[in-house]
This record gives sequence, C-alpha cells and structure tokens, in this order.
Amino acid sequence: MSNSLDIQLRPYAPADPLPPVSMARRLSILLQGLVDLVVILVSSIPLWIEILVEIVKPTPPKNIGGQSALVTGGANGIGKAIATELAKEGCNVVIVDVDHTNAEKTAIELRQFNVSTVAYKCDVADYEQVRQLYREVERDIGPIDILVNNAGLLPFLSAEENHPSGIKRMMDVNVLAGFWTVDQFLPAMMRRRRGHIVAIASASSYTPVGWMRTYVTSKYAVRGYMEALDEEIYLKGQAEAVKTTTVFPFIINTRKQPMDRMKRMPGVASMPIFSPVQTAKAVVNAIKTNKRKVVVPDAIKAWQLSFYEHIPIKIRRLMDRTVLKGRPIVLD
Repeated sequence: MSNSLDIQLRPYAPADPLPPVSMARRLSILLQGLVDLVVILVSSIPLWIEILVEIVKPTPPKNIGGQSALVTGGANGIGKAIATELAKEGCNVVIVDVDHTNAEKTAIELRQFNVSTVAYKCDVADYEQVRQLYREVERDIGPIDILVNNAGLLPFLSAEENHPSGIKRMMDVNVLAGFWTVDQFLPAMMRRRRGHIVAIASASSYTPVGWMRTYVTSKYAVRGYMEALDEEIYLKGQAEAVKTTTVFPFIINTRKQPMDRMKRMPGVASMPIFSPVQTAKAVVNAIKTNKRKVVVPDAIKAWQLSFYEHIPIKIRRLMDRTVLKGRPIVLD
C-alpha cells in the first residue's frame, strides 16, 4: 500500500472539470434547500421538546461504580485528582504516567477506597509503548470502560518549547497520544457497546493566547479531534453506547513553574484559578451525566466561548485590553 509520501511524489493528476450549472439547476438546488430547511424545522420540534424536558428534569447520573478507568498522566496534578474522584465513585483505576514512582504512590493511595488500582510506566506519545500498554492492561485488568486522556505538557516548562524539538514533543504528548490511546482502547468499547472517552483540552481552544501558540495549537487540535471522534462514533451507530467528553478548563493550579510564570502576566492575577480537585469533580460529573463538553468553571458554557471566538477581532482585542488593563504581556 502506498504511503502519503509516495502519493505526493507521483505526478499530479487534476480532477475532471466541473460541468456547467444551468439556471434551472441552480433554481432546483435553491428550492430543494428551502424544502430541506422546512423539513428540518418541523422534524426538530420533538427534539427541542426533548431538550427542554431534559433541562427541567435531567436524567439521573449514571452509576460508574465497578467500571475500569484508565487515566493518562495520572500520577500528579489534574490526572491524580481525576483518578481519585473516579476511585471515590467505585471505579477500578489504571494510572499511566512516565513518572512511575508517583504513579505507584497514587495507585497505593487510591486503594483506601476499596478499589483495584495498578500503575504502568508508559510514554503515551510513543505508539509502540501504547500498544504494549493495551496488551498489558487487557491481560492484567481486562477491558477499559472509561479512558481519560489527561497527559499533556503545559506552557512555560522549557526554554526549548518553541524550538523544533520542543514543538514536536508538545504535539506528540498533547495531540498524538490521544490518537494512539483511542486507536487501542476504542475498538473494545465498541465491541462491548460500552465506554466513555474523555480528553482534557483547554479554554484556550476557543480563546487563543499568542504567547502560548504551541500549547494553544495543540489544544485546538484536541478539540477538533474530539469533535470528529464523536461524530465518527455516531456514524458507526454507537452514539448511545460510547460517549465522549471534552473538558475546557481555564487556569488550573497545577505545576509551580508555569503557574509562577502565568501569575506574572497582566490580567491573570484578576482571573479565578481553580484547583485540580475542582476540575476533577467537574470531569467525573460530566462522565456521569454524559456531557459532551464541559468548561471549568461550569458556570461558563462552551457555546459562550464559541461566541467569543467569532466576535469581530477588534472587539475581542478591546475585551482583552480591558482585562489586561491596557498593559502588554512581556515574557522574560
């Protein structure tokens, strides 16, 4: 089978020219579009009623006790907090991290909740290591019901962050690791018709920050990947069996180095900062209620972030200047 490079090296063959479109055809397309719009409006009425009923009388949270959950980057920070909240719900938890020492400590701590826990050392940016992880987890634990793709690199951790090696590493960890884990664990979920996939993105997936362009790019990619994954699951007829949740946190008080750097940025000091535990509780609640998107804090909704994303750029920058009190961000 030809790979992408082989295809690029072949002589370019343009597609067949598009046939001319007559005025009658244009009118036919327009009329069909209007008919489709009317059908959509009428057909959506019961769906809107269903949505309103769900708002007034939400479905009770599902019970995830006894399920097996795998958390990448679960040794510390947000990942550890998520693993802890899942254990409190009665989930058996698999901790995956390159920091095996703290992964083991976390696994031991979680056993106080009378659940099974195990830690694996794995660089989830490495596809072969993820394949081996899947085989070991299936052998030792059995099928995974909840996959939490939390592992990620934060901004301001390295002076090499915007060098080619740093950019590649951040994309490998923040983006490609999600491809690799889903590639391994999703098929079993679909065969068993039960599963939930969570990805930790960032509010910066909607509100770009120029000084963190590599990180922001990676989180936009996570957002796009999860949107496409959710749609693919639906097209395969598995939407009721396998759920997805994408999490968009604002500032989370995790590693000291990036937090110290961000706190020196104008405007950040006046913004609320959330603990890993607050974030973890929001994540687990989203799993239990099958929320497709959740923002931390959950008082803000993803559609509001989307509105910010699409307002005229001059208005958006006026808002940013107001928050920053007119001060430029200068990073030393």
